[in-house]
This record gives sequence, C-alpha cells and structure tokens, in this order.
Amino acid sequence: MKSAPILDNESSRLAALNEYQILDTLPEQNYDQLTELASSVCNMPIALISLIDEKRQWFKSHLGVTVQETPRDIAFCAHAIHHEQVFEVKNADKDERFHDNPLVTGPTNIKFYAGAPLITPNGLRLGTLCVLNNKPSILTDIQKKQLTIIAQQVVLQLELRKAVQVQDNLLSKSKALAKTLKSKNKELEQFVYAVSHDLKSPLVTINGFTSTLANELSTYTSEKQKHRFKRIIENVTHMGTLLSNLLQLSKIMNTEITKTSLNVTKLIEKNWQRVLPEYKKTEFTLIISEPLHLLWANKTLLSQCIDNIFKNSIRYQSHKRDLQVKVYTKECNTSVSLFICDNGIGIDKSNHERVFHIFEQINKDANTGTGVGLNIVKAAMEKQNGTVTLISELHKGTCIELCFPKAE
Repeated sequence: MKSAPILDNESSRLAALNEYQILDTLPEQNYDQLTELASSVCNMPIALISLIDEKRQWFKSHLGVTVQETPRDIAFCAHAIHHEQVFEVKNADKDERFHDNPLVTGPTNIKFYAGAPLITPNGLRLGTLCVLNNKPSILTDIQKKQLTIIAQQVVLQLELRKAVQVQDNLLSKSKALAKTLKSKNKELEQFVYAVSHDLKSPLVTINGFTSTLANELSTYTSEKQKHRFKRIIENVTHMGTLLSNLLQLSKIMNTEITKTSLNVTKLIEKNWQRVLPEYKKTEFTLIISEPLHLLWANKTLLSQCIDNIFKNSIRYQSHKRDLQVKVYTKECNTSVSLFICDNGIGIDKSNHERVFHIFEQINKDANTGTGVGLNIVKAAMEKQNGTVTLISELHKGTCIELCFPKAE
C-alpha cells in the first residue's frame, strides 16, 4: 500500500477548508442530493463527498456506506486531490497502490474508485466527489464529465455556505454596532440635555443681569458702551437659540416616530401665527394655494420643518420688496410634495449643497440664524423617509420642496 504524499500547498489548502466551517457538521439535504445524483449518473452503489483533513478523510455526505470518516493514509481521495481531473482506479486488486489497502481487503471491499476533485475558486483541492463499487468497473467519458460537473456544484454549495456565514457574521457585527451606537446616542442625548440645561440657565441669568445693567446705567453710558451691551445681549440670545436648535436636532435623531394623514392647511396657518410674534417689524404675506393635499407624515417633525423654513424666509428677505411666502402641494403616483417658496434674496447654485450642512451660514451679513435650521429640516425629512430639495437662484427667491412618500 502506498499512502498519498502531502501536497506542497497543504497549509493553504487546510486553511481554506477550515474557512468553510463544514467539517463535523450534520447531514444536509443539498449535499445528499448531489451524492445521490452522482450515484445515479455513474451507476455506482456508493457515492461520497469526501473532505481531506490533516489526518483523515471526512464524509459530508455518504451514500451506500455508514462510515463517517477514515484515516487519511488509507484514503483513495488523498491520492485524487493530486489530480486536476477525475482520478480513476478500475481494479484496486491489481493496483500496487491499493491492492493491500484495508478498504480493499477489509469489509468495505472496494474494487473500483473514481473521484472528481473539489477545487475552490483559488485552485485549492479540498477533497472529492467520488463513486465506488465492490467490483471492477469503468466510467465513460460522459460519466466523468458529469461527475466533474456535480463536483463543481458541491463547491458552489460550499461557497454559498461561506457567503451565508460571512453575511451572518456581518449581520451579527452590525447588530452589535447598532446596539453600541444606540447606547452611545442615548448617552449623547443625555449629554445634550444636560449641557442644554446647564448652559441655558446661566445664559438666562447673564441676559437678565446684562439687560438690567444696561437699563440702570443708560444715563451714564456712552453710545459705544450701549452698543457693547446690545452686542452682549444679542450674542447671549443667539447662543440660547443655538442650544435650542441643537437640542431639537438631537431629539429628531433619537426619537421613534409615527406618521399619520395630516391636514397641511391648518398646520401651515398655525405655524405662521407662531412665527409672526418673533418678527413684529417685518411686513410679509402668506399665500396658500388651496386645496393642499393631505400628507402622510409625523406632525411634530413636519411642524419643525415648516417653522425653520418660514424663519429662513423672513431672515433672508429682500430689502427691495415686501416678503411673500407661497405654499402649495403637488401629487404624483408615489408621493406628495409640499412647496414653500419666497421672493427673498435667494441662494447661489454653488451653495445649494452647503446650506444643509450643520453650522453653514451662507450669508453671514444678513443672517441672524444659527446655521442649524436646514440641517434640522434635512434630518426631520430623512427620519420620515422623505427628501428635501432646494430650488433657488440669487436675487430671485428660494423654494424648498418637502417630498413625502404616500402611505403604503
């Protein structure tokens, strides 16, 4: 008996075999069907899917025998993996490599063997799909070709198994990462709340004392000093607004939402009345092109979007004309869009992407905002699986489209 020599690429071959995580697994129908097919095609009573480990050949599927594995040094398949094509032993009794092999002389009584190597996409031979008989036999060229094709299907099953394992591993890691991110987001939300509260409280105090001092000392302060008091109050107010906006953004990012069918007209009018008191000195007109379509959206998030868009329209109005804000909707097969348009100063096309970035302030001279408003709008729309689109031209006004998918 001659044992098969070890392959030159044995370490790589074993590493590839272990990557499939197939050894010592339970029987599977996909593999058993392939051995049954090989047995039928080759007209042989025994068919095996044999994988050559470091010291054994282990059968993923075995038809016609009950044994699960044998030592590698007596395995026919250990010889077969040295070949690119089907390895055939027509009569083991007359083959000097196998005539005294225990698999030939013992109870298994193997006389014929034909094995097609299981070759990975990287060219590594893991084992064989083999057929065996208890009497001398021979395969036709067609049977050899068919056996090779079935062996390739075995490899495809192994590759599919590895792909599923990779997918499961990535899914597991994704879930773990999502859990970690959820925990971190919760910590961040708590941090934002704490910072907001801790900073807003002293800001209110600073604002109050500064305003009181400015009034009490107005008789004794110069115009320059009065201007400085005014700047302090403006900046403290701005910081308070910024903290409120960041807190609003944090809530959007970390809150689960529900969507309902909303009457947009009532919501628009309510938001407009809420914004008006902040800009008492401004002359502007709201024009609603009714009827407005119903929107499938979250009421709180939609209201935040409308508020921020209205405020931007007022902040960026043109000094050459009274401000007009027009609101209308359009419906298509899968979505409904809400358009809020103004005749303000507009935005140059080169800045259309930037306006949605946090803390971006395109026109700092005219701006009293925080650079967070449109970022809030973008986040709120993404939270509702919607989109926001800017349509604007410098000196010709701005139109913002909020597109909402219809209810499924």
